[in-house]
Amino acid sequence: MAEPVTKPLEAPPFEGGLWNRPWFMLLLCCAFVVLDWEFVPIALFPFIFIFPLMLVAWNRGMAFATVCIVLMSASRVSHQFFFDLKPSTIDDYTDALIRFFVLLLLALLTHLLGAQSRQLRQRVRMLEGILPICSSCKSIRDEKNDWVQLEGYITAHTAAQFSHGLCPHCFKEFYGEEPASQTPVK
Repeated sequence: MAEPVTKPLEAPPFEGGLWNRPWFMLLLCCAFVVLDWEFVPIALFPFIFIFPLMLVAWNRGMAFATVCIVLMSASRVSHQFFFDLKPSTIDDYTDALIRFFVLLLLALLTHLLGAQSRQLRQRVRMLEGILPICSSCKSIRDEKNDWVQLEGYITAHTAAQFSHGLCPHCFKEFYGEEPASQTPVK
């Protein structure tokens, strides 16, 4: 029975195209800041910042995400400072600082998740597909067109390590008798 053909893992749609361009990320953040300015009278957590922030953290890294968080948080505080009718209190600034650190934590978690997702896709891509293997000695042709032993190739491309022994069939073939005992693999 033939094995089903599996489709290779692809990057999510928000990891390519416009979503991965720095200028588009800045434009998106600015658009959401403008929307937030419209919602500032509703003194809630700036939930509207979460979408562009997560895209920035996933695609562009923590440095770019931190800059966006600082600018978004500063714009919210400055809007309250300049356009709010009541004077700002220490509680307003404390709330802004808490929002900043919550957004920073969200960006860090999103960045780590994105990095892990990319690493996993890369490992799967590295281990899938057809490997050219010698029919006789079982060496594998690597990316440099060099023939390497199967164990060496797998050790170089995965975290697997090998220990060698003889299966019962080969033991009997080489020594003419059954092995005395089987040691479990750890």
